[in-house]
Amino acid sequence: MKPKTLILLCDNYPLSAGEFFIDDEMRVIAPKFDNVLIYTASADSGENLNRFVPTNAEIVSFSRQKLEIGKLKSVFRIFKPMFVAELFFALRNLPVKYWLSAFKIMYVEIHRATNLKKDLVGLCKAKKLNPSDCVFYSYWHDYKALALALLRKDDQSIKCVARTHGWDNFADRHTPPYLPYKSFIINNLSQTYSISDAGKFYFEQYLNRKLDDRVTVSRLGKFNDRQPNMDKQPNSVLICSCSNLIPVKQVDKIIEVISHLQTKNIRWVHFGDGPLRAELEAMAANKLQNVEFEFRGIVANDKILDFYAENHVDLFINLSASEGIPVSIMESLSAGILVVATNVGGTAEAVNSKNGFLIPVDFDCRNVAKIIDNYLNSPISEQNIYRHNAYDFWKKNYEAGRNYGEFYLMLGI
Repeated sequence: MKPKTLILLCDNYPLSAGEFFIDDEMRVIAPKFDNVLIYTASADSGENLNRFVPTNAEIVSFSRQKLEIGKLKSVFRIFKPMFVAELFFALRNLPVKYWLSAFKIMYVEIHRATNLKKDLVGLCKAKKLNPSDCVFYSYWHDYKALALALLRKDDQSIKCVARTHGWDNFADRHTPPYLPYKSFIINNLSQTYSISDAGKFYFEQYLNRKLDDRVTVSRLGKFNDRQPNMDKQPNSVLICSCSNLIPVKQVDKIIEVISHLQTKNIRWVHFGDGPLRAELEAMAANKLQNVEFEFRGIVANDKILDFYAENHVDLFINLSASEGIPVSIMESLSAGILVVATNVGGTAEAVNSKNGFLIPVDFDCRNVAKIIDNYLNSPISEQNIYRHNAYDFWKKNYEAGRNYGEFYLMLGI
């Protein structure tokens, strides 16, 4: 008998901004279950974000603050075999200067995960759910995945899986460069699903062992039934970007690149918000005096795709210092837009010489500007070849219906 209930653990979906890419996944896999229980760490923002919520879904919020309560009572956990094993892993693999920080991280994570595991057990009892009739699915490979690993360690009949993306996959996104309990999580979950080949390879390097039977690559995807806009407007250039306005996304580098472009009549539109917005807007006002620019803030994915369909976007640019595989790049490809992106994480799996330009992570902004200028000054017929390639590559590799349908089959239920 197939599990009747999907229990999805996430951070923001669908009550507040963030995790917009879950919408498309739920469109595909939610109908395959009788019920979906969305266990989210977010409270309702009250914003009209036009999120997709399955008709068979119930949303339950849990408090992150609640998970922090009683840390001192968790001291006994440092004597548990899993904690000791993790401690030795950190001591072997991290410089001495990071040992104390790593100890604090592993202590906090096991405390959060243990409390969350208790909450999940209580939730199943309250909803009168048999855990063996459920699929527990953490969208992130963090303390939520650790909670599921603890849950399944107690009962192997429970199906517990987790995805892994970027910040939860690559240690260099953190200081110290440490990812807590990865070996325990991977060993005890039913399966870990990496969104990229690069993510799986990194885990194998990080843990120094092959993970063929424990980690499977399952790519994200994007729905888009709009036709690519090939109607190039004369004497105008539209460049788009989409990301949170945080340091790792390096939007300041995008501004710097655009400031060096020789091409005229440029308009730049950025979708996304974050703590650096005021600083970046001031920087753009100073450096882009001959460029029309706009920070649109948080915009629903469907609205972004509408914008791409209604406007001829010449190129999409992503200069992040670290990534998994950005869904924003998948969106751009689905709209037939050439992509300029840094060669980080799994980005090279989505961007190649036929649909865009991969930039080395230690790029020079003037060199990137030259690449873009050369493209923008190439014949429209050549530009359209890139645009058709972009659309075809999305259709073959990152179309949501195919990828999420395959993910459900991978669950083996």
